[in-house]
Amino acid sequence: MNGFRFDTVMFPINFIEFLTFEFGKPILELADKQGVAVLAIKPMCGGAWPKGVERTRKWWYRPLEKQDEIDLGLRFTRSQKCVSAGIPPAFLDLLDKAIKAGRSYRKITEPEVVKLQEMAKTRESVFRREEQQVANHAALGQPVYADSPHEFCSVMYG
Repeated sequence: MNGFRFDTVMFPINFIEFLTFEFGKPILELADKQGVAVLAIKPMCGGAWPKGVERTRKWWYRPLEKQDEIDLGLRFTRSQKCVSAGIPPAFLDLLDKAIKAGRSYRKITEPEVVKLQEMAKTRESVFRREEQQVANHAALGQPVYADSPHEFCSVMYG
């Protein structure tokens, strides 16, 4: 975004990443400054799969499953300045729940943000380890999560 002008950008914006270490905040600030719309991906991310928890889906991160959590998660994401859409994961049952949440959308309230902050404390970020590896110039030849589609390679970072 600093090198090129865009009308839209796609970036992961969800309550866990944003509230635990402000992942995405600089993107939203720059988008606001440049008048760019943000298409939020992973707004229904429920964090990394905890060790010992049965995986209910074959997916690299744990999606929010309960309607009330989906409502809050999507409303948090959509309430961020410049976010024009929140794209749910590719599961039809979750799409139905996301549509239901969208139909009843209203801006998130401060008490609801506090509730999400408490939820975020009990969940692990899916991007913090990748951020730390990049910051530490660690070998990036394989993904941080074995089943993650987001593979970082040293070619990308020289």
